[in-house]
Amino acid sequence: MRRRAAFLAVTVAVGAANATDGPVSESSFQRRNPDFDDAALRHLRGQQPKIVNGQPASPGEFPWQVSLSIAWIADPSQAHFCGGSIYDQRWVVTAAHCLKNLTTAELDVVPGATVLTPTTVRLPVSRLVVHQGYDDASKDNDVALIELAAPLELGQAARPIALLAPADEARILTKDRILSVSGWGATTEGGATVAQLQKVDVPFVPRAVCNDFLSYDGRVTENMICAGRAAGGQDSCQGDSGGPLVQRGVDGAAVLAGIVSWGEGCARPGRYGVYTRVSQYADWIRACVAQNGACP
Repeated sequence: MRRRAAFLAVTVAVGAANATDGPVSESSFQRRNPDFDDAALRHLRGQQPKIVNGQPASPGEFPWQVSLSIAWIADPSQAHFCGGSIYDQRWVVTAAHCLKNLTTAELDVVPGATVLTPTTVRLPVSRLVVHQGYDDASKDNDVALIELAAPLELGQAARPIALLAPADEARILTKDRILSVSGWGATTEGGATVAQLQKVDVPFVPRAVCNDFLSYDGRVTENMICAGRAAGGQDSCQGDSGGPLVQRGVDGAAVLAGIVSWGEGCARPGRYGVYTRVSQYADWIRACVAQNGACP
């Protein structure tokens, strides 16, 4: 197996601007972040606010799931642009590409929600930590952390999810093992995000299959995993980025196996969903948190 490079992190300090003083025109807000920009443009143009062929999640079914929300848009259902997972009271795990070119003043975290409503609680953040090795072109090392400005109150509605450990990966990530992905993203390719959290079950796909020349032709690295169906039809989609791909044991306990990262279109035949391989970054995440964002 190829040896992994040393992990570093880029830390973005707390933004000085007040989110309520945010942008009001299309030309003033764009951050060259596709997820963020798409959500903001829909809001500014008055359009309706991206799990495909899934079903609504039940309240409390995915208590680790959070929404990343554009701070200056008041309605959380319109402000949603990416997902994330609760690691502990202060930290959220998400995708690096979700935080591209953003500052802390531009986003909030919405924990403990199944339906995004105008009264949904939104929490400010104090720090964004992006993996130093993240490559925007290939989406390699697509992992990041968000530190909340104040500790999250944990309970039945909002609680952490364990990380898939490297020692358990071979046992859990086997061909056709069913994994669950959730999010408020579009329900059709190019469609609008939704207020109701959606879920879909998809089978694990070995990297060799995902890298076939009829699929991604070698673009899936050892830091990625795939899930989906060869015939398409069910997948994560735009707006689900950064959210969790989980495996549930027979006892109901869940582990975070992947982070929604990339894919060609949504639910296309042979174009599986590609996820950040969490087991590769479990030690990095723990070290970052233990050292208060000063990642190794």
